[in-house]
This record gives sequence, structure tokens and C-alpha cells, in this order.
Amino acid sequence: MPTTDTNRRTLLGLMGATVLMSPHAQAQPGDGAAGRGVATSKRPHDVGRKFWPDGRVKPFPGNTIVCHLPQQGENAEAFGTLLDIYREAPAHAFSHKITLLPPSSYHMTVFGGANDAERKPGLWPATIPLDAPIEECDRLLGDRLRAFTLDCALPLRMMVDPAEPGANEGPLTMRLLPADAAEDRKLRRLRDRLSACLEIRAPDHDRYHFHITLAYQIDWLTVQEDQDYRSALRAWKTRLRQASPLILLGAPEYCVMTDMFAFNRQFFLA
Repeated sequence: MPTTDTNRRTLLGLMGATVLMSPHAQAQPGDGAAGRGVATSKRPHDVGRKFWPDGRVKPFPGNTIVCHLPQQGENAEAFGTLLDIYREAPAHAFSHKITLLPPSSYHMTVFGGANDAERKPGLWPATIPLDAPIEECDRLLGDRLRAFTLDCALPLRMMVDPAEPGANEGPLTMRLLPADAAEDRKLRRLRDRLSACLEIRAPDHDRYHFHITLAYQIDWLTVQEDQDYRSALRAWKTRLRQASPLILLGAPEYCVMTDMFAFNRQFFLA
């Protein structure tokens, strides 16, 4: 007769063969499992944080500094291409594992502000009490930013990053790169100045990757779904690069949000 340990190993092996976890399994800070195809939690990081398990958007009040993509006029090619991707995405095998964002929300984050869910040093303004209402934080940061001088040449010039998504990067994100070294220095300097103004400095401040989020992942992808996702993303990146070799963005906007579906502009930084 097989031993109890043998039975346990057999059962675990069958479970591992049945439930396929995506290589995009998102590890938490300090977790060494990322990139090995092993899920570090039952659901992706933003389930229970920004989205409910069934994909509905969850309240996530806070503030941020973003550039919305131009939807009209001579710089609207990128938005038009992303709108086509929004139309096509539901036909893919991985689509039931993501929640697509409304195209009206498409933006590039310049600097993440504070939010009600992450009240900790580095992510919350240093001289605002950790228990201050988020509405008070919104107001105080708005006051600071009204007095902030942008001192930054416009437009911001970005381009699509053709690199494959990393092992811990869930669908569906369009990574962006500054158009050249000078643009990179300009954006990094702006982020440093905003960090000093708002007294916020996230752990990834110096490693921050610019991007446009099109959807949030609400469940892990199977191997086949992940292959479909990566193939589609490669084609979509190529199409976006061809339609808009440069993605030109105007003045950053101070926005407040109640969830991930809308970023409500309070004013442009000037």
C-alpha cells in the first residue's frame, strides 16, 4: 500500500496539473516566487483592492497626476487605435479574466498621489496625518499643486515600449518610454519635484515605468490564455507604434477619483 506521504504527493501533483497559474502571477514585495509560474495569492493583487472578484469596479478614492490621451484633434491617433483594441479585446480567450477600463479614462500617470487604501509612510504625504479624511488630503495636495510651477516643456513625448511584459505584469498594460534621453531626464526631474512638493515617495519612485492601463486582471491566466494575451499584445503594440510613433501628451492634470473608471480633472498644472 502507498504511504500517507506518497498519497499526499500524488494529490498535490494532480492539483498542480489541473490548476495552471499564469507566469504573470504578481508577487508581493519580498516574495521570491515571481517569474516562476507560481501564484502568490488566490487572486491578482488588485482583486479586493480596486475590483471585486466578479470584475466589478470597487471604490478606491484618492488623487493622482495624469495626462489623459487626446481624444480629438491632430494627436488623437493613439486614442483611436486603443479604442479599436477595446473593441477587439472581448473576443480573446483571456477576456473573461480581465475588466476593461472605459476608454474615456485612458491616461498616462505622471505621478501617483495618495489614496484611501494605502495610508503608510512613503505612499501618504509626510505632514498630513495618516487618519485625515481623503477629501482633506485631496484639498491640501490641490493647494500645493496650484502653487507648483510646472517648469517643463510640453508636449510630453512618449513612445510604445516594444519589450515583452514582465513575469509580474498583468494584462492589459501598454508600457511607454520617453522618446529620448532628454525626455527621460525631463520626466524624472518633474517626478522628483512633484515628490518633494507632495511629500510622497513610493518605493519604486526611481524605477517607475510609464504606461497606459487598458484593463485590470481579476483572475490568473492559464498557459493557453497567457499565450493568447502575449500574442495579442505584440500585435497591438505594433499597430499602436505604426499609428502613433510618438504619443504626444499635454499638461499634466491634478485629478481625484472614486474608483478606476474615471479620473476627474481639478486643474491643469501650469
